[in-house]
Amino acid sequence: MERIGDYQVEREIRREDGATTYAAVHLVLPRRAALRVLDGGKKPVALAMLREACILEALHHPGIPRVFECGVLADKRPWVAMELIEGPTFVELCREGPLAIVDLVVALRVVSEVLEHAHGRGVLHQRLGEGVIVRAPGRHTDFTVTGWGGVGTRDGNASSDPSRDVHALGTLAFRALTGTAYTPSASARTGAAAAPLELAELIDDMLAPGRTPTARDVVERARWLGDTVVPRRATQEIQTIETESSRQTTFSIRIQRR
Repeated sequence: MERIGDYQVEREIRREDGATTYAAVHLVLPRRAALRVLDGGKKPVALAMLREACILEALHHPGIPRVFECGVLADKRPWVAMELIEGPTFVELCREGPLAIVDLVVALRVVSEVLEHAHGRGVLHQRLGEGVIVRAPGRHTDFTVTGWGGVGTRDGNASSDPSRDVHALGTLAFRALTGTAYTPSASARTGAAAAPLELAELIDDMLAPGRTPTARDVVERARWLGDTVVPRRATQEIQTIETESSRQTTFSIRIQRR
C-alpha cells in the first residue's frame, strides 16, 4: 500500500472537489486519519487546500474533525491528515425513509452548534451538502460535520453569507423530515403533515429567502424542540401503542344456535 508522509494508506474513501480522501493509519502513533490528497491542479488550488487546513486548525469543536498535519508530495500536490470519522451519511440515514424525529432534532441542534462556532470566528462552510453530515456510532448523540472542502472566511461577497450554511442545513433537514429532496416551492409543513408543527416551521424558516434564522437561532429552537416537543411526542406514541395493544387483546364469543 502507498505511504504518504508518516501514514500508510489503507483504502480510498471518496473522490470529490478535485481531491481523493483515503483511510490511513499512522506508522508510529495509534492514530487513524482521513488523508485528503489533491488530485492535481495549479498552485492556487494547492494553496487554497492548505489554507482550508489552517482555517480548520483554528476551530475547536467536538463536531469538527481535528486537523493532524499536512504536507506536500514530491510532485507538489498537498495532502492533509484529519481525524477519521466513520459512519453513515445523511443520505444513507434517510435511504429507507424519513429520519426519526428525535434524531433529526439532535442533528439540527448539533450541526447548527458547529455552524455557530464557525460563524462566530468568521468561518463559513460554503459547501454543506448531503454527503458531509455523518452520524457516528451511538444513538441520539454524535453528529459530526465532515467534508470541509470549500471552507472559507467572510470577505464581504454575497457568497460569504452565513445564511447560506443555514439554508443548506435546512435542505438536509427537509429531506430527513419528508423523505424527499427539497425544491423551492416545497414546504415542510405540507410535506410532513404528521410531524410536529414547530419542527416543520423551523425547517421552513431555514429555507425561506430573506428571513433565514442565524445558526444561533436554530440552536435555541432545536434545544427547545428537544426539551419540549420530543418528550411530548414520545409520550403520545407510548399511549398510542398501549391503546392499540389493549384493543388487540379483546375478543368476543358468538354462540350460534342450530
